[in-house]
Amino acid sequence: MDLAVHKGVHLDPLHIKLHCLYKGDALTKSFFVQGEEQEKAKEQAYEMLKVLDNELKDKKYFVGDKFGFADIAATGVALYLGVLEEATGIVLATREKFPIFCAWRDEYCSENKEYLPPRDGLLAAFKALFQAAAAAAAAK
Repeated sequence: MDLAVHKGVHLDPLHIKLHCLYKGDALTKSFFVQGEEQEKAKEQAYEMLKVLDNELKDKKYFVGDKFGFADIAATGVALYLGVLEEATGIVLATREKFPIFCAWRDEYCSENKEYLPPRDGLLAAFKALFQAAAAAAAAK
């Protein structure tokens, strides 16, 4: 496998792809902006999810049978995406569009539950955040 080196750390090509996709912050914008900007962000998020879905074909982890940097990088998507979807009602990752990614996400979060922040606490915090934002916008 052809590896790149960044600050002395060897990175696989998938990790580089994920980094480039995250830089656009499309997932965050999909939930925190509105209108045309949100629609554009959602399209970019779908492209990122398509990459993740394709990279996981016939593999337990992004690089094969071993947990690696790409899996760590995808932790945010695995955990926070579902929380944000539930808190806002905006659903990006459906089993119909991204079945492989959704199966990986469910298994990943289940297997690593003890290392991840408690989902219920995150959900309550994000719901409160979105409710406060909606109340502030309505008060204007």
